[in-house]
Amino acid sequence: MQDTRAVVTGFLNEVRSGRNPDAAGDYLSPKVLAHQLVAESPYTLERSPADYAAHVREFLRDYGAFELRVDELLVDGDKAYARWTQMGRNLAGSGAPLRQIGSACYRVADGRIVEYWIQSS
Repeated sequence: MQDTRAVVTGFLNEVRSGRNPDAAGDYLSPKVLAHQLVAESPYTLERSPADYAAHVREFLRDYGAFELRVDELLVDGDKAYARWTQMGRNLAGSGAPLRQIGSACYRVADGRIVEYWIQSS
C-alpha cells in the first residue's frame, strides 16, 4: 500500500498533468466522490478512473499540452492538500495563454484516491 504523499504526487504528476491520463486507475478508486464548487455552489459528482481520464483529455483538446506546476503539497494522515498552477493555451478560442490556479484536498484509502474537494479559478 502506498502512502498518501506518493499517491497524490503520482496522480498530479502523471494524470492531472495530462502526461498519462490513462494511468488514472493506478491512483483513483473505482468510485471517487468529487466535491466541486461552481459559481459558489457546491455539488458532488461520482467519478471513475475512465471518466477522469476523459476529463483530462478534454483539457488537452481545449488547451493543448499544458504545464501543471504543483506549488504546495501538505499531507496529514490520509489527506493531502495540493495547490497548483496550470498553464496552456486556449485552443478552442483565441489561442491566448491560459493560466488557472487550483487547489484540492484528496483523501486516500487503500492506496487510492477515494474522495476530493476541489476549487479553481
